[in-house]
This record gives sequence, C-alpha cells and structure tokens, in this order.
Amino acid sequence: MAAAVLSVLLWKAIQEPNQFEEWESPIEDQRVNGEEIETSEGIITAYKSEVPGDDEAVRDVRYVSMSTGNVVRVASDPTALIYQEKPVGDIGRAALIKTGMRGETPVFDFVFVSFPDLNRFTIAREIDALDTTQQLDDDTFSAIVWDEAENARFIIVNARTGTIELARSLDFQISPKAVTDLQDAVEAAAIEAVAAANDAAQLAR
Repeated sequence: MAAAVLSVLLWKAIQEPNQFEEWESPIEDQRVNGEEIETSEGIITAYKSEVPGDDEAVRDVRYVSMSTGNVVRVASDPTALIYQEKPVGDIGRAALIKTGMRGETPVFDFVFVSFPDLNRFTIAREIDALDTTQQLDDDTFSAIVWDEAENARFIIVNARTGTIELARSLDFQISPKAVTDLQDAVEAAAIEAVAAANDAAQLAR
C-alpha cells in the first residue's frame, strides 16, 4: 500500500512540475508574469520578471513557441534591465537592454525578436533612446533611434534579417555656425532696436 501511495505521489510530481522553479527568476522576491501572444503560426508565450523599485523595467524576458518549444531570451544576461519591451505590430517585439552609462546618461542596445520564428537581432548598440516603432508590412518596420542627445535617425528594418534597409538623419543637431549666426542675428536686432529708439527720441524733441 505504501509503495502504491509513493508511486502516485511520484507520478503527480512528474506530471505537475513546480512552474515557479521551472521559470525561476534570478532575483529573489521577484514576480514572473506570463502573456499569450497570437501569431500566424500559433501561440507564443512571453515571460518577464518584475524589477522591485523600477516600474518601467523588467528582467529575464523570454518567448516560448507553443508550436515548437523553441525559446529565445531578449538578453543573454537574465539580470539585465530591459525597458520598452513592446510589440511591433504582429511581426515581433522590440526592447532596450541597458548596457552601461555614458557619463550620467544610461545607454542601451536596441533588440528585436521576430515572430513567429523567434530570431533575435541587435539593431543598434549603445543608443540613448528609442522612440516609436511602426510595422510597415509583413517584413519591415520603422523606428526612430537616438544615438546620442540631438542625434536621431529614422530607420527601416527588415524584420526577417535584422538589417537596416534605410537610415536617414533627422538632423536635430545645432551646428556651431548656426549658433554663431543666431547670436549675430540677435545682436543685430538689438542694435537695430536701440537705433530705432534713439531716432524716435530725437523726433520727439
């Protein structure tokens, strides 16, 4: 009888694994959230871990194909901070992985994971920020990438290969010549205003 009970308990342990241990987070007291994502070739389950004290970040983001069992991690380091993890239409997900600091400014790698094949691509490295991403068709999406402050690019990315097919500077930088020209214009306007005021004063006499 005892052997039969032991066998039943062992069978239950095999059939009902502890899901928390299976998807154990590297950080203690950290909740793991799951999400089902519908794709053209079946469901992909996304797992991500909360970061205590930082509502904008997650850790250990993984996508699991429910058709093949394939798994891909957004960051190879499960403790890396991940920001802006979000869908790009229905062709994949984008995310920023914090990789370090540039002075007092954090820098990120821009990563894209294509759906439903779960290929991971690093689109840009050590950038300051990522603005909007927009699916264009079944194979491409666009984004605005800030390499540094006042240095932004509009890009079109092939979602199947991870290559940037088009890049265009948005030219938010102010050149030294432009600053000098602006200063000269302000000084000229001030001189002109003073001269007009003097002329008005002389006419009033």
